[in-house]
Amino acid sequence: MKPIDRHEFSVGVQWWLTKTGWPRDFHNADYEVLATQNPDGAFQDGWWAGFLPRLSAWRALRPFSRAEVTALLAANRDDLTRAWQQACGPVKDKDITGVTWDQVRAFPEVVARLKPTTSPVFPSKFCHFLLPRVFPVFDNLAVGGSSTYERYFNLIKGTWEATSADLQASLIAELTQRVESNGPEPLYAGFPMATKIAELALIGRKHA
Repeated sequence: MKPIDRHEFSVGVQWWLTKTGWPRDFHNADYEVLATQNPDGAFQDGWWAGFLPRLSAWRALRPFSRAEVTALLAANRDDLTRAWQQACGPVKDKDITGVTWDQVRAFPEVVARLKPTTSPVFPSKFCHFLLPRVFPVFDNLAVGGSSTYERYFNLIKGTWEATSADLQASLIAELTQRVESNGPEPLYAGFPMATKIAELALIGRKHA
């Protein structure tokens, strides 16, 4: 697996800041809000009413309607809860470096039923909102090139783990400074540092 290249990381950061309308704090404030809203497996209608608009805002539903995805959530609610308890509950305090795809795959596989397409975009965003330190977010425009969420998960994990500890530490310090200088809040303790840095590096790799 190819490690992170500092130049690619820098290109990815600049692409994020100049080519998108995404938050300049790299979603730091969003992650704190999402953590407070995490239902920990209780995927009930009250939670869904707040979660669905975020999925829509992140363009995760297309071409399905909110009503179609909501109906599929209702049909799969019990399986979703069981998958969370089996796959996510035991690792919710870890990040991607402390888990394998086989440990957590049960949850995104059930999530994928809510929007039955071949694209990894929907399951990645749904899962990322709940456990951002474990599940990386996939965006076609930003990174592209992954045919399945399993492949993308392992690419993010492998890219980070192939990177030297010294460079990891340096990039963590740099991204921390950027987050705190570009947003109103200090770095949230649950910020997904490994997945975010690897994502930015892959963005830079594509757009360099």
